[in-house]
Amino acid sequence: MKIKRFESIDNKTAFALVKKELGEDAVILATRNLEAGTVRARVEVIAAMDYDMDTVSDLPERREPVKERKNYSYDAVRARKKQSVGPGMADTPEIRLEAHDLKKRFSRLRHDNNGSGKNESGQSRIKPSPAEVAKWRDSVIEQIRINPLAKADSDKPQVIALVGPTGVGKTTSAAKLAAWFSLRMNQRVVLLSMDCYRIGATDQLRTYARIMRLPCEIVLRKKDLVQAVARHQRSDLIIIDTAGKNPYDLEHIDELQTWFEPHGNIKPYLVVSATTKKSDLTNILKTYSSMDLSGLIISKVDETRTYAALCQQVAVSGLPVSYLACGQRVPEDFRAASKPYLHTLFKKGWQGFSDLLEKSEKGEEWLVN
Repeated sequence: MKIKRFESIDNKTAFALVKKELGEDAVILATRNLEAGTVRARVEVIAAMDYDMDTVSDLPERREPVKERKNYSYDAVRARKKQSVGPGMADTPEIRLEAHDLKKRFSRLRHDNNGSGKNESGQSRIKPSPAEVAKWRDSVIEQIRINPLAKADSDKPQVIALVGPTGVGKTTSAAKLAAWFSLRMNQRVVLLSMDCYRIGATDQLRTYARIMRLPCEIVLRKKDLVQAVARHQRSDLIIIDTAGKNPYDLEHIDELQTWFEPHGNIKPYLVVSATTKKSDLTNILKTYSSMDLSGLIISKVDETRTYAALCQQVAVSGLPVSYLACGQRVPEDFRAASKPYLHTLFKKGWQGFSDLLEKSEKGEEWLVN
């Protein structure tokens, strides 16, 4: 068995050394970053050839260097630099090569905006300055579109459906929307529930409707939905509360689309929770994008204090933000999306956003228009 340890400025160079000294059949036993985040950052690679697993399992975490050999590791380059450079002496080709390579690495790290936190060789990226972060954040926020639902301008009612995964607050958001349009805009609103899966979901919506004195119906089949919409053609707004399903279940999306097809004018609004993890939020937006969504309703804004991932994913999706929900109160904890609201939320966080909400409740409406 032959085991050797290599150090170099990146994985690619280290692996080249392994291949050169141990051959094509060499096996990488371990890699790790040394002094990451400093100017002396480098990669350590332990490789072996002609080994057996029992012997390798007893390999110590760090082995002492074997006999001196010629290589281009970090230590070797630094040693040659000390020997060859003195006062008044010109740089050797090796030193110029190292300086050039470091300059390229620094430039690549500074301009790498892939958000992974590491460069191609797996080393930590140089952290951007607060000013650079603020500039990037502002550019992302500016990409977000705003599109609250406008009042109907025709004799036919607007029909919207709230869709989304389980537990994001679709039923509560439906009640808040109903209160918003019936109380603030004096619209004739009807509530329909397609959620026959969750225990108590229909009772919850019926309770809200009874308090607000609004019509509410339960639709269990496609033809029930057709008939219910036809019965309420004199209303201004029909809000459909759908059942939440697993966002990885594509059959559920197809089922919703078959329910909505006979009408042709149902506008789906995707409800997403501000607490959703970045990877899950990415998948949710991708899954529901096939429904030709009219906008986003962001719920549970008050239940998190980190908004960077939400801001970035919303901007990337290209979907406009229509409403923000930030509590359980109906209709108080609900706002039509606006530039001031989003700028404050994504720049100043929850504290700044809650302060703005308080000002708007005191009648300072110019802040949110």
